Order: sequence, then C-alpha cells, then structure tokens
Amino acid sequence: MKQILFALLIMTLLASCSKQVDTGTTTTPTDTTTKNTTPPNVMFYNVMDYGNVGVYLNKVSVASGGIAKYYPTGYNTGVVGTNQIMVVFSSDTVINQNVDLLAGKNYSCFVYRVGYNWKISIVKDDLTAPTTGNSEVRVLDFRTQAWFSYIGVNFFSPGNSPLIFNNRNFLDHESYSSYQSFNTLIAGTYTMTLFTTTANLATQTATLSSGKIYTFVLMANASLTAAQALLNIQIEQSSNN
Repeated sequence: MKQILFALLIMTLLASCSKQVDTGTTTTPTDTTTKNTTPPNVMFYNVMDYGNVGVYLNKVSVASGGIAKYYPTGYNTGVVGTNQIMVVFSSDTVINQNVDLLAGKNYSCFVYRVGYNWKISIVKDDLTAPTTGNSEVRVLDFRTQAWFSYIGVNFFSPGNSPLIFNNRNFLDHESYSSYQSFNTLIAGTYTMTLFTTTANLATQTATLSSGKIYTFVLMANASLTAAQALLNIQIEQSSNN
C-alpha cells in the first residue's frame, strides 16, 4: 500500500512540473506610459482684407506687426495638448480660444471674419515629402462673399493628367476632411482655372516645384457684392515646406 501511495505522489509531482515548462515564447509587456513628446507646429494665415491681425500662440506673438493678407507665417512651435490662440484687431482681442494639438503634428490656422464674427479654422498638414519629380497641392475655400456659389477648380498642364475639384464652397474642408489632404501632381507649370457649370471665372498660372507642398486659398473681397465677388475670386499660393 505504501508503494502505491509513493508512486501516486511521484506521478503528481511530475505532472505539476510539466505545467511549468517554458515553451520558449516570451511576451514583453507594452510600456503604455511612453508618449510622443515632440511639440506640434502651427502656421497662421490671414484670409481677409480688413488689414493686419495680431496673432499670439500661448501668449507669444507669431509675427511682428501682425499678419497681413497673402503673407502666412512659418511654422510656430506649440505644446502638446491645450494651446491658447489669441487674435487682436485694432487693439481689441477678438478671439481667445483654446485648441488641442497632437504631438508631432503640423497644422495651419486660418483667421477669418463673417460679418462681425471673428473665427479661426484649423486644418491638419501632412508634410510627407512627395517623391522626386512630384509636388503636393490642396485647395481651401475661404470666400465669405458668394460663399453659397459652388465652383470647380482645374489644374491643367499639357501632357499631364489634370487635377479637378468639383463643387467647392466656403469652409467645405471642415465638413469633408479629405479636402484637408494634399494631392499629388507632377511638378511643372499649370493653368489653374476656376469655373462654374456655365462659365470660367478666373485663371492664373501655378508653378509647382519638385518636392514642394502647396496650399491654394480662395478668397473674395468683402466689399464686393456676391455677383461681383464670384467674378473676382483671388487665388493665393503658399508653400508648406
């Protein structure tokens, strides 16, 4: 009887040891406490014709003398998380707003006014460099006059596939995030034409360099009537890199 009990004890110990055998597969726990601390960057635009606006990022001025129409700033370094953006016009603070910015990301902030209401629009900038021989472009519509009129935008260069945007209008990039993205075009000289379903509205030449990223902003003079503004849309080209 003692021999049987002893045998059972040996078998139990062997079974227990077999469950503890290392299979050779080791899972390293993910360090969830490590975070990207690279600060975000913000470029500021004045897309109105009311005059210079003073802009402050976290209480620091981003441009001496304010930002003039057609002259966006370079990228300004923010902080990861909450950032304060202040806009000053004619010595009055017209915007004091907190925005959340992600680590390592780039943004463009556009200052505009509808009637007497001052606003900002922040879009994401993907600054991934295009391959050699190509450039990247996007079109953002900030026409506060004739904003309800849909227009198309055509980039055309002989021998290259055209890039056509249909049915663009005021702030459509806030409703359709795809308009915030950049589109690839072969570097070269393009004829950029704005059009409706019945007529061409404006045409200008756009030179795109290899490896460069561009934003094209559509604007209209606030003093014009809607009919006049539609025929006098201003196209501003600026580089993001």
